[in-house]
Order: sequence, then structure tokens, then C-alpha cells
Amino acid sequence: MVFCGGIWGLVPALAKTATEDGAHPFGLTWWQGIGGGAILLIILAIRRKRLPLDKVHLQLYVFCGLIGTIMPTLALFYAAEHISAGIMAMLMATVPIAAYILSLALRIDKFQVMRTLGIALGVLAVALLVLPGSETSITDPLWVLVALLVPLGYAIENVFVAIRSPRGTDATVLVCGMVLTGGLIMTPVMLATGTWYPITWPLSNAELSVLAIFVVNILSYGMFIALIFAAGPVLASMSGYFTVLTGILWGMALLGESHGLWFWVALVTMLAGMAMVHERKVERTVTVT
Repeated sequence: MVFCGGIWGLVPALAKTATEDGAHPFGLTWWQGIGGGAILLIILAIRRKRLPLDKVHLQLYVFCGLIGTIMPTLALFYAAEHISAGIMAMLMATVPIAAYILSLALRIDKFQVMRTLGIALGVLAVALLVLPGSETSITDPLWVLVALLVPLGYAIENVFVAIRSPRGTDATVLVCGMVLTGGLIMTPVMLATGTWYPITWPLSNAELSVLAIFVVNILSYGMFIALIFAAGPVLASMSGYFTVLTGILWGMALLGESHGLWFWVALVTMLAGMAMVHERKVERTVTVT
């Protein structure tokens, strides 16, 4: 959890650096899918593992490629131009809250008063970020809603992987299929819109950030899937504690960000809500031998 959340905390700061070069989110998202997928394919080849292409796996790749790769990555790059890395990192704390709401909706979890209060605190924290005079430097509060698509996509993916992933499939295989499928889906979109982002040598700070993001994603993503298998989607989402804290620190260290009183009040409120939404193990319903 510490490694998975801590390393992902770099992503908001890297995303802001990547967008400073004028790169379009479509082109950046394509790089995350194809670049990350290519590296994982090489790793699988070295380990002599194949990528399963049966119906169950393909359904998982497509769903998670759309919801767990394309949607949150696009939202991340679009929002990065308008809100601070610290706020984006804080909003990642809503992953376990969203996962619990989804689990309730799917009737794979039970209603509990304490966890529901945690949801309320999470909503309050987001409200504190967008209130007039909150000193969070958000030119348009709607970008906070866009940024919330990042944790929402991950929460949906968490629950889906937990209940529908093929039993016994290697985590690296699943991540490769999901990420690569997301890149393949984005390929015609990127070409049709002319949003290709070339990476040339010597690397600029923005280009280096693009490459660093998909390396970080691969490392954290693989560990995250392993956590879901071992402990359930909500506990795995608790790695977001470390994402929040390290994301804020990386933003301050790398980008010189500073935050006002309302930001820290919102952070404490969000972390308190996150702590109230604790884990309950969810059983997978699809078995592949």
C-alpha cells in the first residue's frame, strides 16, 4: 500500500508538467496506453507469459481499458491545466468512498452508518475546495468535477476487477491487457483529431514527464491489482492515503505549490471520511482455470 500509493503521488505533478508543453490530453492518454502496454508486453515475453484473448479476458480488457485507463487519464490531463497537483492528489482520497457507494449499489456490501458518515465527510471536503474564497486557486470549480472522474474511474475498475476478474490470472497480464486495450481504443481517436504528441531526443521536461507517468502507472497499477486480489477493492483503495499525502508534498517540492487554510481543513475532512470507509472483502464471481 505504501509503495503503490506513494509512487502514484508523483502523477499529478508530472501531469501538470506534461501539459505545460501544449500537448493535447488525447495524445498524452495514447502514450500512457501504448507506451505502458508495450513495456508490459516486453516484460511478459521475458517471463514467457502470454496475453489471454478469450471472451472473459477480452471483456475485462475493454471495460477496464475504457473506464480504468482512458476515462481517468483524460480527466487527469484536462484537469491538470486548471487545478493544483495538491488538489488533484487530495481528490484521490475519494476512491474508497466511491468504491463503497458502488458496492452498495451492486449489493455486494452492507449499509453501515459510520461508513455513510465517511461519505458525507468526503462530500463536505470537496465542497470546501470549491466554496467562494476558499483560497484553492481554482478558476472554475467545474474542473474539480472533471478531476473527480479520475477516482470514479478507478473505483469502478476496482469493484469490477474484484468481482469479475478471472481467478488465477497474473496481475501483470491483466494490467497489460487493460492498458494496451485503452491505448488501442485511443489510437483512431488520436489520429482523427491530429493530437499526436512526438517525443524526441533530447527529452524536454514535458516529454520526460510523459515517459515517467506511464512507468509510474505500470509499477503502481500492477501492485494495485495484486492488492485487490489479496485484500479487496476498498482496502486496496486505502493506498490513496499515501497518494494524497505524497501528491501534496510532490506538488510543493517540484512545482512550488502552497495552500491556504481551507485546503488543509478540506484535507483533514477528506482523510477523516476516508478512514471511516473501511474495507470489506468482495468475492469474485468469475472463475477461469
